[in-house]
Amino acid sequence: MTRLTSKGGVVPPVKLVMLYPREDGARAFEVTEEAARRLLAQGVKVAVPKDLLSSSELRLPEGCIGLDSGEVPEELDLMIALGGDGTLLRASRWVAALSVPVVGVNLGDLGFLSARNREDLGDLLEDAVAGKLSWEPRLRMAIKVERTVDGERRSSNAAAINDVYIKHGEIPRLLRLATYIGDQYMATYKADGLIVCTPLGSTAYNLAAGGPILAPNTDAFTVTPICPHSLTHRPVVTNSGSAIRIVYAGPSDISSAFLTTDGQWNLKLQLGDEITITAAENPLRIVPARASVFQVLANKLGWSRPDA
Repeated sequence: MTRLTSKGGVVPPVKLVMLYPREDGARAFEVTEEAARRLLAQGVKVAVPKDLLSSSELRLPEGCIGLDSGEVPEELDLMIALGGDGTLLRASRWVAALSVPVVGVNLGDLGFLSARNREDLGDLLEDAVAGKLSWEPRLRMAIKVERTVDGERRSSNAAAINDVYIKHGEIPRLLRLATYIGDQYMATYKADGLIVCTPLGSTAYNLAAGGPILAPNTDAFTVTPICPHSLTHRPVVTNSGSAIRIVYAGPSDISSAFLTTDGQWNLKLQLGDEITITAAENPLRIVPARASVFQVLANKLGWSRPDA
């Protein structure tokens, strides 16, 4: 597995850029139209998700091309997400494994991940064309789910940028989740669920569940129980070089449990399923926000400021 050994790099002057707008936002479509016009005027090729080419709500200039998630070309230089952090995550899932840098234009509320605001769009596009954008690596997770079916071992694979979590279904029941760090048994959690997150994901579901906030470039995973039965079960931070293994140990009666990655991929678990989480081979290449995650928290959530 590859750890965060690189400090990042520079995005070369762009020749092909993909624009990924928030799907249900009129404002995002307006900004996408503007960005496409600006880039095409600079001689840059522009791509968008293929289904948007026929959208009556998005009026793209002539010359834009449509792409599916499985046909992203090697020559793609940059992905621009236009929306909030959720939009940036969805856009990143298209290109993270291909090492294509991603930058976000925040049109939402908190905007922990987005590098620029709406007012900065012109400067962002000029920097992209001039080769003045820099990217930094961010930890991603590789998830493998193994189960035994009719005596045969089968597996499913997924990846996550923010988090992977296990949670009960429609009927609230305490889940039993045997958890190992590396080769060491840690605990069998009795809880509503369990969250494993990257540093980027530490300000998402993990934060709401009382987990710690990690600096984005930290090389670590966080394991946070959701409403644990025992108050002594606390969040744990572990080095990303150690695999995290979780065995679904019950219940097996009227309840159910689901594994979800980044809110995008969902799998109903069966008794005995083993979930292994490791660092993904290729980190996400992201153009970092100008403000740190701690500055965003202070500004948006009203944290106290140092005395003047």
